Amino acid sequence: MSARTPGDTAPRELRVQDYQRRPMRAINSLLRGANALGLARVRFDADELLLQARKSTGLDDYGDERFLEPMRLMIDSLNSESNINPIGRLLAKSNILRLLKGRLQAQALWQQHPEILARELVPPVVIVGLARSGTTRLHRLLACDERFVHLKSWESVYPVPGPESFAARAAGEPDPRIKNLDQALKAVLYMSPQVAAVHPLGTMEVEEEIGLLQHAFATQLFEIINELPSFAEWLMTHDQTFAYEYLADMLKLVGWFRGDPPEAPWVLKSPQHMQDLDALLNVFPRARLICPHRDPVKVVGSSCSMAWNSLVRDNDSITPQGVGREWLDKTERMLRKNLRDRERQSAPQKQYDILYADITANWQAAMQGVYDFLEMPFSEQARSAMQQWLASNSQHKHGAHKYDLAQFGLSAEEVDQRLMFYRERFNIPYETRNPHHAAT
Repeated sequence: MSARTPGDTAPRELRVQDYQRRPMRAINSLLRGANALGLARVRFDADELLLQARKSTGLDDYGDERFLEPMRLMIDSLNSESNINPIGRLLAKSNILRLLKGRLQAQALWQQHPEILARELVPPVVIVGLARSGTTRLHRLLACDERFVHLKSWESVYPVPGPESFAARAAGEPDPRIKNLDQALKAVLYMSPQVAAVHPLGTMEVEEEIGLLQHAFATQLFEIINELPSFAEWLMTHDQTFAYEYLADMLKLVGWFRGDPPEAPWVLKSPQHMQDLDALLNVFPRARLICPHRDPVKVVGSSCSMAWNSLVRDNDSITPQGVGREWLDKTERMLRKNLRDRERQSAPQKQYDILYADITANWQAAMQGVYDFLEMPFSEQARSAMQQWLASNSQHKHGAHKYDLAQFGLSAEEVDQRLMFYRERFNIPYETRNPHHAAT
């Protein structure tokens, strides 16, 4: 859906129904009718879900039980605060069960193979920036360098190898998790075709580790899918070190199964790290941080659009104004918390700030600065692979990501005023050239 049509003088009103395919709306209507008769109801009960995952896998041990608090809070929020539609309820339940099964299977592997957790992780390179600030581009550029290790999308969603994965590897066949995500993404892109323009999706794409954090039930990913204000507030105001400890264990598991060289550093990235930098550094105290910064007016507008395009699939009563207010507030709070966490660090020399505008203007010069900070040569292999990736992944490859702040009840002036402290702190320029009415 385009934000404007030729001749419009005001942004088009955003309506949930314009983003939901007619067959999905019809199925939701049928399911609502069945629910009214007491049929086909999907319940969210934490204890029932925990038991169902145990029965499905034949496993019993979830390991570190600190995940239970955020899991129960998220489920309570689903039950009491979200207005999730029937298809959304089915998808949410399936997602929770996927995560619980993954935890059970991971715990079993750690018990069977204690050498997994004995692996040491060398200090990672972590991209820490707001969503829509060029983090994905930076991440995928650095992943071109064969000296780093990174996650593929299928590994982020399905990080735990089951018996089928071991059997496939022994037979020299593709991991079945790849096919599983292929099928899942086809369903996602059918139900929400607009998301590809917001964030490029692909089973074999380089992907962030938020899928691993999700297994600890402590990530913003849940609130991008459904409105969960109480859960979101808990995430913002509670220490998430336990979730990052679990992330580290999951990285060890992925690296062990792949046979990664132990000396290769991970290159990581997630906007979640902006909110939880303290937890990240509690677990990875020697991490080297690359911090991209972009015009906050653009970041907020694009973040609102990202949240809206995700939420409309499973939620029928959200409003763009509510999304705008929520994500402007969230962005300000994340930035203020992040700056406090940065100032408390004893080794500020491990943080490198880089402007989105500089990456866009001259990516090679910008990456040279990154490599100088990392004290690594910008190798010809890395440079050539990055050039090839850029050539085959042009901006707007999946369609232009179009949006307008006014659609979300916001103005550039208000956003600029609220976030001026951030613009001034890093001397972030305004973006004026805007051929698509927005840049992703």
